[in-house]
Amino acid sequence: MAKVLPFRGIFYDRNKVPNLDLVVTQPYDKIDAALQEQYYERHPHNIVQVTRGKDLPGDNDAENKYVRAGRTLDAWLREGVLVRDARPALYAYFQTFAAASGGPPRTRKGFVALGVLAGYDEGVHAHEKTLLAPKTDRMNLMRAAQGVTCGHIFMLYSDPERAVNALLDAATAGPADLEAHDDFGETHRLWRIVDPATIGRVQAAMADKEVVIADGHHRYEVALQFRDEMRAKGLRYDGNETPEARMMTFVAFDDPGLLILPTHRLVKDVAGFSAPELLAGLRRTFEVAEYPFPSLSAERRARTEFLKDLKVGESGRHRLGCAVQGMDRYYLLTLKNESVLDAPLPGNPSAACRRLDVSILHSLILEPLLGLSADKVEREQHLSYKRHAEDALDLVQDGESQAAFLLNPTRLEQVRAISTGGERMPQKSTDFYPKLLSGLVLNRLSIVP
Repeated sequence: MAKVLPFRGIFYDRNKVPNLDLVVTQPYDKIDAALQEQYYERHPHNIVQVTRGKDLPGDNDAENKYVRAGRTLDAWLREGVLVRDARPALYAYFQTFAAASGGPPRTRKGFVALGVLAGYDEGVHAHEKTLLAPKTDRMNLMRAAQGVTCGHIFMLYSDPERAVNALLDAATAGPADLEAHDDFGETHRLWRIVDPATIGRVQAAMADKEVVIADGHHRYEVALQFRDEMRAKGLRYDGNETPEARMMTFVAFDDPGLLILPTHRLVKDVAGFSAPELLAGLRRTFEVAEYPFPSLSAERRARTEFLKDLKVGESGRHRLGCAVQGMDRYYLLTLKNESVLDAPLPGNPSAACRRLDVSILHSLILEPLLGLSADKVEREQHLSYKRHAEDALDLVQDGESQAAFLLNPTRLEQVRAISTGGERMPQKSTDFYPKLLSGLVLNRLSIVP
């Protein structure tokens, strides 16, 4: 069950860093080389130097980005760029963002706390698969930087009555203690909750909750491994900042601000790729509707109609979008017969898991028609990802990808059902938006000398 603890968060000193927008970042796994460079140039104390540092020529076991991260963090704490709160607190974390439909802004409400680590058989559920390389990367950082947590493990819990949200609303009646804006212009606000009675009520409300990892699967599994390593060292700690708990942000499944975006797939450099063969294979299993654009002026109209019709599949029949290099049309794929999803698959996934749109894409298209096995997909061989459909379509139009496959978002009830049933979806099945910012609040082990 969810045992949450207040902690002494580490924050940027606003006298030395008045504008938090310049130092916070997207989560480490969303930072590519171009964005990393932007963050380095944005401010000399940008948190990217800790959470996603650069590899440099001549790096070795004794000098590398992880060692530099630990050294940088020590220096910023010593110089007062970063300061630790004097009192333990929970931190209400509200994110206000523009609705994709153009309606009024939405606010996702959660709180940041230390969550006591527990195994997947102890009330914690995962919904996506993890990979070795990201876990190795995060473990190297934690070992070198005294268990630092710059980003959040995003946890979901069930609270139909929104009892915890009511407590957060009461605690956030005044101005926020800090505010930042991310790369997409979304607003992130944090309030300190230090009142022992309020903290106790939140803890009591969470005590019987099971939790589902929304984002941060790799970080959670690394935290368990790091905890076990540190137990063997027999160190002593001050306060709740120990290896037994990690910084997490908790949001109710029932929060009206929860939003999942789709993650579209792009195919590149597949040997022997043939557009006619791919389309013939698709027609065997899917009804294929075409959206032709014989001219550039007609392309925008076709794209708009195509993307609108794709969304009809969000709550109805299984529907995918497709664009193929060199073809002057888009393709809307609607599964002809769901009985094909009853065929056995490796690992014997449940009917619910087989019927995810992302599973349909992998099992009926990527592997049988393009030869992208599960192993190649896990290694992201010939496969890349885009959040925005327009970007994916542009890459095909520009000849940089052989094909794009567009998905509707995974639904919250699917995440809950599959994770609590003990199964995991393919990686990048969900994109919870907006992301929880790295550098807004940090946590680090408080080791007693």
